[in-house]
This record gives sequence, structure tokens and C-alpha cells, in this order.
Amino acid sequence: MYGGETTKYESTFPNPLAKHGEKIKKNYGLQYAKAIYSQWGGIDSENSLYARRMREFNISRDYANGTQDTSIYKKILTSLNPNDGDGSLLSLDWTPVPIIPKFVKIVVNKILSANMSPNIEAIDPVSKTERDRKKAKVRFQVENKDAISEARDLGLDVGVDADRLPQSSEEAEILLQGTLKTDAEIAAQLATRLTLAWNEFDERIFRRCVEDLVTCGMGVVKRENDPNYGIKETYVDPAYFIHSITDDPNFTDIVYAGHIHRVSISELKRIAGDQFTEEEYEKMARTVMNRFGNNPNKFGTTRYDGILDRYNYGYDEFTIEILDFEFVSVDDIIFEEKTSKFGNVGFYYKGYEYSIPKQSIYDRKPVYMQNTTLYGGKYILGTDYLFDYGLKKNIPKNVHDLTRTQMSYSAIATNIRRMIPKSMVSGIVGFADQLQISHLKIQQSIAKAKPDGLIVDIEGLENVQLGKGGELQPLDIQDIYEQTGIFYYRSKNPDGSFANPPIRPLDNSIRNINELIGTYNHYLRMIRDATGINEVVDGTTPKGEQLVGVRQQAIQAANNALYDITNASMVLYRRVCSDIVKCLQILPLKSALYQAYENAIGKENMNVLASFRDLPMYNFGVRVVSDMNEVDKAYLEQNIQIALAQKEIDLEDAIAIRQLKDVDQAEQLLIIRRKKRMRQQQEMAMQNSQMQAQMNQQTAMATAQARMQEEQMKAQLEAQKIQLETQSKAQLLQLEYQLRSEIEKIKGQFSLASQEVSSDAKQSLETQKEDRKDERVKKQAVEQSKLISQRKGERPELEEEASILNLLLNK
Repeated sequence: MYGGETTKYESTFPNPLAKHGEKIKKNYGLQYAKAIYSQWGGIDSENSLYARRMREFNISRDYANGTQDTSIYKKILTSLNPNDGDGSLLSLDWTPVPIIPKFVKIVVNKILSANMSPNIEAIDPVSKTERDRKKAKVRFQVENKDAISEARDLGLDVGVDADRLPQSSEEAEILLQGTLKTDAEIAAQLATRLTLAWNEFDERIFRRCVEDLVTCGMGVVKRENDPNYGIKETYVDPAYFIHSITDDPNFTDIVYAGHIHRVSISELKRIAGDQFTEEEYEKMARTVMNRFGNNPNKFGTTRYDGILDRYNYGYDEFTIEILDFEFVSVDDIIFEEKTSKFGNVGFYYKGYEYSIPKQSIYDRKPVYMQNTTLYGGKYILGTDYLFDYGLKKNIPKNVHDLTRTQMSYSAIATNIRRMIPKSMVSGIVGFADQLQISHLKIQQSIAKAKPDGLIVDIEGLENVQLGKGGELQPLDIQDIYEQTGIFYYRSKNPDGSFANPPIRPLDNSIRNINELIGTYNHYLRMIRDATGINEVVDGTTPKGEQLVGVRQQAIQAANNALYDITNASMVLYRRVCSDIVKCLQILPLKSALYQAYENAIGKENMNVLASFRDLPMYNFGVRVVSDMNEVDKAYLEQNIQIALAQKEIDLEDAIAIRQLKDVDQAEQLLIIRRKKRMRQQQEMAMQNSQMQAQMNQQTAMATAQARMQEEQMKAQLEAQKIQLETQSKAQLLQLEYQLRSEIEKIKGQFSLASQEVSSDAKQSLETQKEDRKDERVKKQAVEQSKLISQRKGERPELEEEASILNLLLNK
């Protein structure tokens, strides 16, 4: 297969009942490695199991990439010898139609889009008791949610947020199924996800494994557990994976496994270190100097490296194959049963080797316990060299049976027969070939299509030049037809008349184009039927072209057809996670790796995981949780929209339901929230009815009270009116009496005043009369005096009299 001949080893497996001391020797491991080499047909033989499976996988991968060999199509379509044709007479595009690559991508992306993640659950009795205790605590908090809220409002530290608690015990039970975790489960889940992230498992390894399951029908992952370098997950190409004979696609019964990988001798020196001498490396190089593209001319070249102070040999660049293998064995662990001087019997661990001490004063005897162990190493194919061989350490154990061990390889196949898996791609290779031939035939028909032409009856035409010799040869007529689409022929009836017009149109279409297109579609349908990838899954059919129920049935049919691949990928993911969890529990406490995990997930979490040293060890079960598929998601969303439209749930309820990954839990939560909402609506309706009745009753009572108050007010007003009238009459009478009294009094006073005024007036009148009389007398005297004074020329008297007269006048 590789273009070179190597030594064929006919070896048998060594004695499986050998003692540990013999198994640990390199000769035992070398014999086991050679037996593996021999069982797989010498590996280099063209008819070996290894070569046959390699060819199967390579063919499937070529078709999955759309790069398959086109020589078979050239042999079928060539116009020369079908058994040795190269298609040189055909000018066609031989590029394969990328139908299979499209279907492979659809399946791979469909599986990866599920977003798988590990869900770690402790299944031992201790963890179950702790989980039940936590569930009881949550139920108690839910049942006393109101009291907790009141205590929080009073300022008390209740240690829990009442607003984030489930709304009912039924809802709490649903949510606790996937969210309630013990301390050990939380620590294991954090550490597992961290390990997957450190290894870039989802992006770098799992995608390739899913592609292998679709293309080759097998996926393999190898775990390397080293206290210093960590838990390392490595992708293994299934074409290079070898294992013991099995028909179990889960590979649970294999006793050995390994994989072949190629490295340069320079890289081998780095890996093996000082386990080999330079002479041994030279011997290894001789076995591969004409293989794997190695240049034999470089074998004897040598160059001194002054910087590194060493010699570089030309064969350091040679590629060599290494078989990294491991096998399961059973060793006896020996305990010594010893009786003390007090008669007590004790058991003491003695390891794998034991001999009874001579002249012992106590009774001693060995007690054997069978323990499953794992040995492994690296074998350089085609040589007698083995390195890194020995008993595997840091092997994860099963808590139910600590005597059993687990191999480093996690392998899964969709199915397997006679050691060769059958994949989805290998099952449609034949249909893809026929589809490709139909595609090439369509190209050929299009290339040979003739333009529209004329049929010319030469016999019906006169004076037509037929060429130099006067006649047209058959090939000349064919060339004329091929170039122009015109076909010449002679046609006469037996009586010499012409059967048809001498010139008629000749309509030409592409030959058999409809039949070839039908053939192409037929094989495309065969591929769809074989894979289960229908038009709905790959999005070929428009959304509005089919009913929702029909589309869901088509999607479900595709899910059923792809179940083997989907289930195999989930099993592989779960095994890797389970393997990581077991490895985490046996990390040495003082290792650098333990410190790295402690810094990443916390000291307390790692203390919980490291409880293996105390026993009993936590026994974890790993479930792979993925997003809902499109059918379940669409069905759930439809129910949510219906419930929202009918106002049976709130928007917050819809958000909480969509966050759940499990469709069963989501549906249960939808039912509970819907029932609760309907119950609340009924209670609100009853409350509204009661409130309406109370309001009506209160309105009636208020109306009656208003009427009574109105009558009372009328009576009070009437009484007040009567009282006011009485009071007003009394006051009027009293006022009238007072007024009359005052009038009489005024009259009396007026009469007295009148009498007094009359008397005073009479007296005053008399007085005034006398006064006026005196004044006239005086005035006359003054006037006379003035006249006398004037006559005599005496002015003072006149002035004094004048002032007196003025004074009297002013009065």
C-alpha cells in the first residue's frame, strides 16, 4: 500500500496468565505489539484488514469532499476501449457534482447545532440523600414563600430571594429535575466543562468526530491523563485506529486498541529521548528509506551543528510509523493475611510480588485479588524497537468495581460488520456515480446538439453540384450535416414522382435531454431515500409549498433515518465526559494540574472531587443535554403562541418555558403555568363578581340611605321652616311692640319737646322783638350820632359806631 516491502511478522499473543513481573518486561510488550501487527494482516499488505478499511475510508472521504476519482467515468464514456479509455476524445467537465458534500454538511451541522453539553448527576446513595434534602428545603421555601417575603420586608436576613423561587410545588419539581445540584455535581460539572474548553473539544475534536461518523461510520477520541500536562483529549483518525476483533459498534468488549501515526525520526528522538541509541535510529531509518516519500540519498549525509554541539543526520527527516497501543490484562494483587499474638487477623497490601517469610512466628498466608490492569507502549512498525512501555498509571476506575479499568480510547461506530464500519456516504457511492454519469451524459448531449437545418432532396433538384467527382460520399454528407444541420438525400416514388417536397425544415433538439434529466433526478431521489435527507431538511422545498403537518412529518422521517449517527455522536460525547470525570477524581493533590483546577473552579469544589482518597468515591452519571430539535421547538412555540394569544400565560412565563432545553420539562412547565394562569383568571373573575355584587349592594344601600337622608332633611327643613316662621312671627310681634313703644315714647317726647319748643319760641320771639326794638333804637341813636359827628367833623365816633353796627349785623 505504501510502495515498499517490509518484514511480515507471524506472531501470536503472549500468555495472558503471565505474572506481573513478566508482563512488565519489554519483550512481553514487543510480542504483543507484533501480534497486533500480524492480526491486522501485516498492515502493509494490500489484502490486510488495515489496508481494506483504509481504502474504504479513503473512498468515502473522497466522495464526501467531492474529489473522487473520475477515471471510472472516463472509461465508461470513452469512445475507445472501455477497459482502458481515458476519455481523450471527449471534451467534458469531469468535475464531480458536489451532492454528497452537501448532504454530509447538512447532517454534520444538524448534529452540531444541537449544542451538546454535559449534565453531571451523582448516582451514589450519599449524593441522592443530599439531593433529596436540598429538594425538601426548596419545597419548604416555596410553601412558605409569603412568610419569607414578609420577613425580608421586615429587614431580616432570610438567605434566599423569594422573588426567584418557583411559584408552586409542581413547578419547583420540574425545575429541580435539571437545576438542583449537590456540591459534588456542581464541582464535577464545572471541572468537566473547563477540561473540554481547555482541549477545545467542541470546535477542534468533536466536529471531526461527527464528520467521521457520517463519512466513515466511526469516531475515535483518545484521552491522555498526565498529572503534569493535564487531561488531554486527542482526535484519532479512524482509518489509523486498530482494535481487537469485535462486532459491537460500542467497542465495549475490545481487549486492545491503538492507532498508527507518522512522525519524523527527529520528532521520535524528542519523544523517546535517550531510550534509543543513534545506531538504533539508523537501523530504523534503513527500514523506511524507500517508503513514505523518504529520499534515500539523504541517508548517509551528516552535518555538525556547532550551536547545539551535535550532529544532524540526513535520516532525521525520514518519516516513520509508530503504533501507540494498549491492552487490558488481569494481575493478582496480593494481600498478606497475618495473625497477631493476640489472635487478631489483619490484611496487609503486598503488591504484585510476595513470598512467605521464613521462620515467622505468626501465621501468614497470601490472599489474591484479581485486578484488571492496563499496559501500553509505542512500537515502531517494521522493527524490533519498543519504547514508553509499562503499566499504565492514573487510570480512572469505576466506583462499583475498583478492580476494573478503562482504556484510553473512546470509540463508537454507527454499525460494524467484519471489522469494517458502514457509513452513510459509503451507502450512496453507487448512486453518486450514476448521478455523475447522467450529468456527464447531459453535457455530452448538449455538446453534440445540432442547430436547426434543412432536409434537401437532391433528386428533386436540378443542376446541383455534388462535388469534384459529381458524387457526395457518406462521410461528406455527415460532415455537412454536423457543420450546417443540412441533410441531403434522394427520394422518389416507384413511378418516378417525388414523395416529399425537395426541401423541408429539419428541427433538431438536444438528444435524450429529458430522459437524462429524469435519470439524474431519479438517482438524486435514490440518494435522498438512502440518507433520509429530504427536500424539507435541506431547504430545497419553499416554506409555503407544504402544510405544516407534512413538513413536520418529513423532518421526523429524516430524524429517524439519521438516528444512528445522532445517537452515536451523543454516546461518544458522553463517554468522553464520563472519562474526564473519573480522571478528575484521581488527580494528585500536590500536582500542578490540581492547582490549576483549584484556581479555576475553587478550592472547595476540588476538595469535593478529590474525595476518592477517603472513599466512598462519588459515582457520577453523565447525561448529554442538547437543544430541542426543530420539530419539538416548533411544536412548543406553537403552543406558546396559542397560550399567549388566549392570554393563558404571560410573557414572563413564555420566556421561562423557552429557556428549558428538555421539551418534556418545557411542556410540563407550560401546562402548570397555563393552569395557574387560568386559576388566577377564575379567581379574579370571582373576585370581580363579588366586588360587583358588593358594589351593587352598596349602591342600593347608599340609594336607600340617600332617600332616608333626603326625607329626614325634608322633615328637618319643614320643622326648621315652621320654627323659623314661629320665631319670625314672635320676633315681628316683639319688634312691632317695641316699635310701638318707642313710637309712643317718641310721641310723648315729641309732645314735650313741642311744648318746650313752643314755649321757648314764644319767649325767644318776645325777646327778639324786644332786642330788635332796642337795636333799632340804638341804631337810630348811632345814626343820629354819626350824623351829628359828621356835621361837627368828629370821625371817631362814627367809626366806633360803624364797628358796633357791623358787629350787630354780623350777629
